[in-house]
Amino acid sequence: MSSLSAQSLTQISGTLSAEDPNEKLGYASVVLKQESLVVETVITNDKGDFNIEGIKAGKYTVEFQFIGFQSSIIPLIVEGTKPKINLGIVHLKSDVTSLNEVVVTSETSQVSLKLDKKVFDVGKDLIAKGGSATQVLDNVPSVRVDPSGAVSLRGNGNVLILINGRKSGLTSIQGLEQIPAESIKSVEVITNPSSRYDAAGSAGIINIILKKNTKEDLNGSMTLVGGVPFDSRVLGSINYKKGKFNLFSNFGIRYTDYVGLNTRDQVTTSNGNDLFLDQREDQKRHDDGRLVYVGLDYFINDNNSITTAFYRNGTKDLDKNTLNYKFSGEGIQNSHIQTIGDSEENRSYNQLEFNYTKTFKKPERKFTVDFQYDFWDSTKDFNIQRRTIVPDTPDLSIINTRSHRSSDDIALQSDYVTPLSKTANFEAGVKAEHRVVSTDIAANEENQGVVQPIEGFNNGLDYKEEILAAYAQYGNKIKKFSYLLGLRTEYTNIEIKNQNTGNVLRDSTYTRLFPTVNLSYLLTEKTTAQLNYSQRINRPNLDQLNPFPELQDFNSRIFGNINLLPSLTDGVEFSVLSKLKGIVINPSIYYSKTRNNFQYFTTQNDAGIFETILVNLDNEKRFGVEVSAQYAPVKWLSLSAELNAYSFSQEGSVGTTNLDYSNETWTGTLLTQIKFPQSFTFQSKFEYQAPLSDAQTKTKSYYYLSMALGKSLFKNNGAITLSVNNVFNTRKIRETTVGNDFVVNQMTNFNAARWNLNFNYKFNKGKNRKEHQSNRQ
Repeated sequence: MSSLSAQSLTQISGTLSAEDPNEKLGYASVVLKQESLVVETVITNDKGDFNIEGIKAGKYTVEFQFIGFQSSIIPLIVEGTKPKINLGIVHLKSDVTSLNEVVVTSETSQVSLKLDKKVFDVGKDLIAKGGSATQVLDNVPSVRVDPSGAVSLRGNGNVLILINGRKSGLTSIQGLEQIPAESIKSVEVITNPSSRYDAAGSAGIINIILKKNTKEDLNGSMTLVGGVPFDSRVLGSINYKKGKFNLFSNFGIRYTDYVGLNTRDQVTTSNGNDLFLDQREDQKRHDDGRLVYVGLDYFINDNNSITTAFYRNGTKDLDKNTLNYKFSGEGIQNSHIQTIGDSEENRSYNQLEFNYTKTFKKPERKFTVDFQYDFWDSTKDFNIQRRTIVPDTPDLSIINTRSHRSSDDIALQSDYVTPLSKTANFEAGVKAEHRVVSTDIAANEENQGVVQPIEGFNNGLDYKEEILAAYAQYGNKIKKFSYLLGLRTEYTNIEIKNQNTGNVLRDSTYTRLFPTVNLSYLLTEKTTAQLNYSQRINRPNLDQLNPFPELQDFNSRIFGNINLLPSLTDGVEFSVLSKLKGIVINPSIYYSKTRNNFQYFTTQNDAGIFETILVNLDNEKRFGVEVSAQYAPVKWLSLSAELNAYSFSQEGSVGTTNLDYSNETWTGTLLTQIKFPQSFTFQSKFEYQAPLSDAQTKTKSYYYLSMALGKSLFKNNGAITLSVNNVFNTRKIRETTVGNDFVVNQMTNFNAARWNLNFNYKFNKGKNRKEHQSNRQ
């Protein structure tokens, strides 16, 4: 009898995905109902697969629910004659009430909460349209990009930026500006990464996923951009997919001008007398850029594929900086010194990628091998004319500097994922990375026809870094509870040599373990809670270690610290993602403790020059609350708000100077999206940064507003967009730095308001097809 009963029970299975079949929906709800009564609720695994066992014969409905997507209900008849029913791939459509920045159902920006990360799909973000990766990141919740291009995560600049899951020379400030916004598919924000990821970046990881062709036959797109200050760009992609081959490419050309202004007002005390400096720097910057990204997928058979790609980005920067120094004070003669600096910097970024992916008959089992060779080169010629205007004296001098930097980075890694049961998965991997960076600078001064090297500014360093890593992690699901436990180990060897003397300035080797814990629980059908812990490391880079400054400003110098220690951070976070009626809300509480955290410290030397050096403090503790919410009260209006408030306390000292300090601050962002008739869409972004201080420097609050208006054309194959960033030119950083015998007030306005008009057109849209992908994407 029991045997007959067991045979009448049926197992129901399937896979849940977005409209793009490559985007599987992990940790979604699958609800089996009979006459409105819930029979069983299961959660999909991280690959979107689900299984419902022990179902009797009868008529049912199956409802699929996932935050950011429209629910779907399908009828189901279980006859009891088949032991298994496979529903295949079930597709969910994007929900217009999801976290979006443009209300277009098939191309919205939305957030999904996974076990170890948040994924923000970049849709038609009008403000970033025609721009670069820096503009895209600036619109991602939790991420900030300051006016100079520096990226931070929840106010912490110690963040690791990856491209397609890997380190890259393109993640520098200059490199991110060269990546077109149109080439970015999504951005992953990982505040407490699992052991799969590198342990670098105490604030977490930002992973930029580039678009890759998934459509059959020939297709592509073209974007034309014009702007004020002068901005001219041509961006495009051409792709072809047929049979076992998939050829993909992106290209771009840009000519861009930037206008900036920096001011400095300082008071110093020397022998009881107050000395004053009024300094102004006018910046005119021009950047040229040419990029090409071309690659090929070859599907050997159903279980084996290889991908190879090459990225090249060449840039040329032409900058002109005019600095005026006006000195006055007790016991000195008023004077006015002017320097005019002209610089030309040529950069070449190159990246070669290779991936081999093998899948198996057993679903979800995968083996990958990834190789990347990343090499870049930069040469900068900087010519400075220095003369005294008041008093009028013929003291013209010319300073010529030439700096050169190059890097070779080779990384090889392999990963293996296998299911251990219907709900359990095991993953392990190894990685080896070898990086060599060389930097040198030569500075000479010509005075009255005599050329002499400038003492302290002719030097060079060779930096070698080797990192060997291995990790393993185990994940499982017990009804509504999911967990992922991991452990990573990394061996690090860093050596720094003086090129001129051959002396080894630093040679350090260490091995550390980095545990990770990621827990998830489905509170209700539309609410998920997570608790995550990770330990991270922040290794100082060459710029932070370089003890030699670069000559740019006669009044101040910034030095690295050859003795700087890596910092270690333990971070824990509790977050909830809930979809209520018409609203999506994502509150988080986070805490971190960092040992040997980095802090800039400024003093004034005997010659009156300000010297800033990076030092290690004892520790820093942070506690914060972050809330992101999206509300769409009507179909034509979408509101997105984010608030991040945190407090911190720092302990440490430099010599006899105590740098213990505590403070709190917050940031707020409001994104508004309005959809008008005739395919017009308006978007605005308002951001506010509250005051922030450390032991020496106080930064005032600032705000700014950006807006964009777009219209779809040619049956949604084309679009034209007018955007303006920093409309009222209010994005200015004002700082006050106080020392024992000085007070310095600075204002930095790196970029004034920018207006852009761009046109985009897509041609020959093909059909999507599943493709093999690296485990890192």
